[in-house]
Amino acid sequence: MVTFDCRAERVDDVTLVTATVGDIPEPTRITVQNRLDGPLWPPRTQGVPEAGWSEGGFEGVVRPGTHALGYATPAPPAAKPAELVRAEPAPETSIADERLDSAAAVLRELGDPSPPSDAVPTAESAHVSQTSSAGPLGPTPGRDIERLPEGSHQSTGPGASGRRPEQQLPDAVLQWLETVARRVDCAERLAEAESLSAATAAVRAADGLSGVRTVAARGDTDEQMLRALARRAERLADRRAATTVPTETLARLA
Repeated sequence: MVTFDCRAERVDDVTLVTATVGDIPEPTRITVQNRLDGPLWPPRTQGVPEAGWSEGGFEGVVRPGTHALGYATPAPPAAKPAELVRAEPAPETSIADERLDSAAAVLRELGDPSPPSDAVPTAESAHVSQTSSAGPLGPTPGRDIERLPEGSHQSTGPGASGRRPEQQLPDAVLQWLETVARRVDCAERLAEAESLSAATAAVRAADGLSGVRTVAARGDTDEQMLRALARRAERLADRRAATTVPTETLARLA
C-alpha cells in the first residue's frame, strides 16, 4: 500500500512543504494537493515549473520506490499541509510520454532561448544611454532625492564645470538607496502575488527561492537603517540650517 507523509517548516516568511510518497510497487499515477491557504510555488527547472506541477499541487506517474516532493508557499504552515488524494497503477509508458508533452517540458529540457532580462534594454536604460555623454545626470524621476528649496538655483556658469549638481546625492549613498529600493520593489511584488503566474514572475524576478529568502531576511534591517538614516539626516539638516558661517567677519580678523 502506498504511504504518504508530509511536513511544513516556516523559514523567513516562506513555508516549505516536504512530502514523501513511499512503498510504490509499480508505475503509479499520484495526485498530491496543497492544503495550505495560499499560492503554491513549485520547484523549477530553467525557470519553468517541473513536470506535473500546477496551481493545486502535483500529478504525475512515478516509478516504483520512494519519491520526495517539495514546494513553497507564503501561506502559514498547518498540521496537514498536503494530501495524497489519488494513487493508482499506470502504464510504464506513461512516464516517457509525459516527458516532452508540452512546450514547457521542452523548455525544461533545452533551456530558455530568450536573452537574460539584464541584457534587454528598457526605456529608462535607453534614456540613460542617450544622455550619459551630455554630462552628469540630474535627479531621476521616482527617486527619493531631496528637492532644492524654492528660489534656489543650480549654477550653470563657466565656474560650475565639473561640480556635482546640488540635488544629486553622493554616489555611495545613491547606490545604497537604489539597492534597498530594488529589495523593497521585490518584496512588494512577492507580497502582492495572488496567482500562480504572478507568484512565478515575482519569484523569478527575485532570482529564485534563495533570493526570496534574502529579501525576507533583509526586511527589518533595511527598515531600521532607512529610518536611522532619515533621523540622522534630518538632525544634520536642522543643525546646518541653523548655522551661518561669518565669512566676512572671519576674513577681517584673519
